[in-house]
Amino acid sequence: MTDKQTDLIRDPKYDPPYPQRFHAFWPRHALKTMAVSLITIALLLGLSYFYRVPSDVNMPPLPTDGEYLPGPEWYLIFIFQPFWYLTGEATRWLPLGTFWAPVLILSAGFALPLIFGRQKAAGRRHSTLGKLLMAVGAVAIWVGMTVAVTGNGYPAKTTGCTSCHNPMMGVRQALPPPDMAKYYRGSRQTQIKVGGYRAGGAVQSYKDANWQLRHYYEPTMTW
Repeated sequence: MTDKQTDLIRDPKYDPPYPQRFHAFWPRHALKTMAVSLITIALLLGLSYFYRVPSDVNMPPLPTDGEYLPGPEWYLIFIFQPFWYLTGEATRWLPLGTFWAPVLILSAGFALPLIFGRQKAAGRRHSTLGKLLMAVGAVAIWVGMTVAVTGNGYPAKTTGCTSCHNPMMGVRQALPPPDMAKYYRGSRQTQIKVGGYRAGGAVQSYKDANWQLRHYYEPTMTW
């Protein structure tokens, strides 16, 4: 029987307070990682096979279909929420939600090891209360993000897009412009200047991010 100690290696650069022993990359760590990856991929493939998007070529979904169906688009909707709420005179605050807030959140995440690692680096152990506060904070952040993503995503008509956005509805209806760079440098800028692409008769005239969100939520009302 192989001694477990022979399967462990020690690196001098990981002196206290870091863990003193590590499993070698091959074979134990590599096989464990491969097993976890294969199980995850198998679960994704199984879920995608048994729970498919309800879309039939011969019977396309209605434009209003798709409410309450979880989808990856929910996360994108959550990211673009500032464009939904900050409109009109409030557009000057858009950088707070689209740039500064994400930067502060990422900075706080990177700073956590520096804030909570000093005590451990000095050889002192975290108190039970400190560990409890960190655990509660982590769970609160996770629950808050989950509720936010779910709360703003569930009314979206996720599967109703193919009802109108398909080649049978018009030329290039389901395809991007053939020359994206020229389109955004020329046609798109012209639309912004002259107020083209009116949004369903509303006051808004240009299909900006706010219009896109409203069209995603209410495709038959904002188009």
